[in-house]
Amino acid sequence: MEHPTTWFGGLLHIDPRLDHIATAIFVALLLIVASVMAGRAVKKAKDDVLPDGKLTLRNLMELSAEALYNMVSDAMGHHLARKFTPVIGTVFIFIFVSNLIGVIPGFLPPTQNVNTNIAVAVIIFLLTHYYGIKEHGAGYAKHFMGPIIWLAPLMFAIEMISHAVRPLSLTIRLYGNINGDHIVLGIFSNIWHTLGLNLPEVGIPVIFLGLGIFISFIQAFVFSLLSMVYISGAMAHDH
Repeated sequence: MEHPTTWFGGLLHIDPRLDHIATAIFVALLLIVASVMAGRAVKKAKDDVLPDGKLTLRNLMELSAEALYNMVSDAMGHHLARKFTPVIGTVFIFIFVSNLIGVIPGFLPPTQNVNTNIAVAVIIFLLTHYYGIKEHGAGYAKHFMGPIIWLAPLMFAIEMISHAVRPLSLTIRLYGNINGDHIVLGIFSNIWHTLGLNLPEVGIPVIFLGLGIFISFIQAFVFSLLSMVYISGAMAHDH
């Protein structure tokens, strides 16, 4: 499938094949700027306990941070929530905004490209085993051996394959859903033209734009949830 040129990539004269990189950088810069602005707003606030009287960037970021902390706490426990909320929260927000930006005309989501997804998945893969080794030391190898010693060679081979395909699983799941959502949106946005009928596309795209927003959230949530499962599993002591 030919990669279309977006107005963003066209404005910067970027090769359409690299447009996802430019959009990913744009999303990262957008989130960094928003975080800095929210941080300054908190420091300037007369009362850092009471929220602002109206919806502001500070309120939005504080609500997001609280929701992400609760999500991590529910999945990994209170003892790990404080440590891993920054990592998991960053992954969730980056993927969610990257998915969501595709709803805006003229943008293609970075997560519609496999390279963006595999980069985030590999980071989670490396963090999983880093924290596993940090928590257990050399004993981390026991996680791959299973409970029965004479089945250890077989279990080791199975576990190695299972862990190796995790980045691919995270990547393909996110890519397939986001890419499929945009294909569906494109089809139904031009359904009358596709059928050869000269009728206005009134109301039809709105339904699928709403569905696209919902899918953007769900896929970010699933990616983050699986990341938490992998990391907490690597650190667990009940094997």
